Amino acid sequence: MECIRLSDNDLNIMQRLAPKLSYNARKNIIHGHLSFNLRFKEDKEPIKDEYQIEIDLNNTYQGMPIVRETGKRIQNIAFQKGLLLVDLHINNNNEMCMIIPPLIKEKYPNGFNLETLINHIQEHLYSISFFDKNNKWPWKPYGHGDEGYLELYLEDKGKYAEAFRKYFNCNTRPEFRRKLKELRRIYKK
Repeated sequence: MECIRLSDNDLNIMQRLAPKLSYNARKNIIHGHLSFNLRFKEDKEPIKDEYQIEIDLNNTYQGMPIVRETGKRIQNIAFQKGLLLVDLHINNNNEMCMIIPPLIKEKYPNGFNLETLINHIQEHLYSISFFDKNNKWPWKPYGHGDEGYLELYLEDKGKYAEAFRKYFNCNTRPEFRRKLKELRRIYKK
């Protein structure tokens, strides 16, 4: 796992985009409140909201730092709606699940970019606020684990076949087909 260090330019970007966030250089963590005022479609009313978050720059996965919602807001939404945290894209280690791994390079083609990350977190939190308000997602989120990889593959077979093959360790065409058939049966897709 690589460690990300913020530059002076990153700190300026953070101050401009998210002035309620602070950077603790000693711990190498960004923390505080992240606000947004976003809308998904022009015909939808914008949602203005704020979450307390922590971005751990010491631990990354494929160049993505670990992001947590620390105000227990998402936990409260899950409790009120009778859902599991995973249903709101929070992993069992309390980390936000914001992107399926094969899409990381598409969203971050040049690696870590703080401006892109802040926008990405805001979009993710917007989707949770939208769900809280409307009891539906503004867009269809990918499933978790196996289901997400299946959905990604079915979305664009040519583009994501290799990611599917690697994730499921399908070395031959028959293995690939068996796995695909099994997953389609399990997830009814």
